[in-house]
Amino acid sequence: MTARFCTCLVTAALSITACGTATNDVAVPVAGRNPSSGARPTSAPDLSESSPGSVGSAPSEETVSRRPDDAPTEPDSDASSITTTDTAPTAPSGPSTSTTVTSTTTDPPIATTTTVTSTTTVTSTTTVAPTVTLPLPPPPVRALSDPFLHASNEAFDRLARANAGASMTIVRGGEIVFSRASGQTIDGQVATGDSPMVVASVSKLVVALAVARLNEQGRIDAFGPVPWGDVGLTPNSAWNDVTVRELLDHTSGLPKARSSWFTGEGTCRDHVPSLLTSPPQRHRGTWVYSNGNYCLLGLLVEQRTGLPLDQALQQLVFDPVGADGVHLTYGGLQPGDLPHAEGVERLSRLGGAGTLIVSTDDTALAFGRLTLGDIWVLQPPGVFTDQYGWGHTGTVDGAKACIWVLDEGATVVSATIAGNSVSAGGGVCDVIVPAIATDLGIGSARPDRTP
Repeated sequence: MTARFCTCLVTAALSITACGTATNDVAVPVAGRNPSSGARPTSAPDLSESSPGSVGSAPSEETVSRRPDDAPTEPDSDASSITTTDTAPTAPSGPSTSTTVTSTTTDPPIATTTTVTSTTTVTSTTTVAPTVTLPLPPPPVRALSDPFLHASNEAFDRLARANAGASMTIVRGGEIVFSRASGQTIDGQVATGDSPMVVASVSKLVVALAVARLNEQGRIDAFGPVPWGDVGLTPNSAWNDVTVRELLDHTSGLPKARSSWFTGEGTCRDHVPSLLTSPPQRHRGTWVYSNGNYCLLGLLVEQRTGLPLDQALQQLVFDPVGADGVHLTYGGLQPGDLPHAEGVERLSRLGGAGTLIVSTDDTALAFGRLTLGDIWVLQPPGVFTDQYGWGHTGTVDGAKACIWVLDEGATVVSATIAGNSVSAGGGVCDVIVPAIATDLGIGSARPDRTP
C-alpha cells in the first residue's frame, strides 16, 4: 500500500492536505515507523506534494452505489450490520423538516504597512512620524464556487430521502456555514444539525483528538509505551513495548475479534483483557483494524483525566469550540437524540471504539479548529485518506457516519444517517465528499480512500 500525507500551514489556524491510494488489503505495511520507538518527532511532517490517485466517476443521483472493493468498508461493524443492497430504500413516512444555514466566504482586504512623514521648515529640525504597522490578516481560504452550495444540498437530500433521519454540517474557516437535518428526535422535536446521533467508529477520531490534547499537555506520551499498569491492566509481557502510537495506527498486533465486540455483557474494560493474554500477533507493525486499540485508548483517556470518557471528551474536544451534548451509549438514548432503531446497548462494549452519541455540528466544529499539536497525533494510517483530504467513517446496523477534512484543512464536512441506505460509512463519504469538493471547485470524482 502506498500512503501519502502532507500538512501545511495556510491560514492562521493549521491546514492539512492528505492524499492516499486505495487498496482493499486488510493488512497495510506502515513505512518508516519504528513500533518500539518512544521518541516524539522533533521536526514538522514532510511537506512534499504528491499527485492524487486515480478515481472513478461519481455515484448516480438515486442510487448510493458501492465500489466492488468497498466492503465491508467499515471494519468496526459486525456481519449483521452490512447491507448488501446498493439501492436506497424509501424513507419512512412521518413529519420531517430540514433547516438550512448557508453563507459564503469572501476574501478579506489585505492590510498594508503605512509610513507617514511630515517635515517643517520653521527650524532646521526635521520630524518624521512613527511608522504604523497593521497586522496582516491570514491568507483567504478558497472561495466556494457555488454560493448556494448546490451540490452539497443535493447530497444531503439524497441521504434524507432514503433514511429515517440524516444530518450534515459543513464548517469553513472554523465556523458553521451549512447545517441541515431531517427526521424527529425521540421527544418529537424537529431534528437539527445539533441533534445527537449514533456515530459508531467516528468515535475513534474523537478519542484520537483527545489523546492529541493530552499529549500536548504532557499527560500522555503519544509516542511512548502504553502505561499498562496505570490503566489497570496486566497483559502478556510481550506487550510491554507496544506504544500509544501503535494503538492509534492499528499496528499494535491486537486481534480483530470483530464479532465479539457486539456480543455479551459488560464494557470495554471487561472485554479487552482477554485480547492481551497472548503476545501481539505476527502482524504487529502492519495496519490491521481492531476495535481493541481504541477501547484501550479510551481507557487511557479516562485514567489520565480521572473522568468518565464522555466527560473527558467534552472537556478536551468539545468545550474548546463551545459545543455540548456528547454522551455515550451506556445510559441509552436521551430525549433530544435521533432514534436508533437497533438499540444502543449492544454498542457499549466498544468503549472509545464506538460508543459516542454526538451531533454533526459538534464534530465538524471540533475538527474545523485543529492545532499543530493535534496534527502530530492525527496521522495515517490512524486516519483514512483520499485525494481530497482525511477523516474517518463509522458503521453499525442502523447508523452510518462520515467526517472529512479537506481543502487543505479549511473545510470540514460531517454527516450521519439513522438508517441503512448505504452499506457502510464509506458510502456516506462517497456521497458528501465529492459534493462539497464540487462546490469548492476542487474536483467531483469519487473518493479514493486508503487504507
